Amino acid sequence: MSIVADRGEVSIYGTKSTLEELKSLYNKEMGMLQQLTKMQQEKEREVLNLQTEKREIELKRILLQEASDEARKQAKETLQFVATNALQFIMGDHMSLEIELDEKGNSPVANFFVKKSYEDYEVLTDPAEEDGGGFADVVAFSLMIAMLQLAGGSNVAPLFLDEPSKYVSKGHSDKVANFLYDVSRSFERQVFMVTHDEFLANIGDASYHFRIDEGKTIVTDIS
Repeated sequence: MSIVADRGEVSIYGTKSTLEELKSLYNKEMGMLQQLTKMQQEKEREVLNLQTEKREIELKRILLQEASDEARKQAKETLQFVATNALQFIMGDHMSLEIELDEKGNSPVANFFVKKSYEDYEVLTDPAEEDGGGFADVVAFSLMIAMLQLAGGSNVAPLFLDEPSKYVSKGHSDKVANFLYDVSRSFERQVFMVTHDEFLANIGDASYHFRIDEGKTIVTDIS
């Protein structure tokens, strides 16, 4: 059926068909809108979760950094304490070890200096650049002892030393021997040592002399 008017012909079927198409398009667009809204809400939740995770990671980073700084500070104090005691015991009360913490290439570094204190002045020197006296040796084995102790009670490894007094002035050999003996007793840590120094050889609970005789190793108990 159709209606004819003066200004043209209007189709009822055409109008219904267009309305259905519009409804279908509307429902389709609404469905897409709801889907997009749901996706937006999910993304917003993901963003919030990521922001929360970021804050937690940042907090952990700060805590780890603070813990690391504190650990380095404590390690520095322990290393300075042990090395200073070694230097003063062996070399004299005017000696001490200074450790300066710094950063290089975003990595922590430590610089070591032997400080000699006199009445009117102080001198800081790099122990590795000292020409004599054995400062580097004393600092080296005292720091090794300190680091073993810093590892905690789970580290019960013995201390292995090869000629610890090789470059130490002869007048200080007995002090090196007494220091290592006290360390072994105080920290209850076994010490194995190779030495040509008679003072060091005589402090061991068990000491052996090795010599070569016609190509054979002869071992003598000198305890």
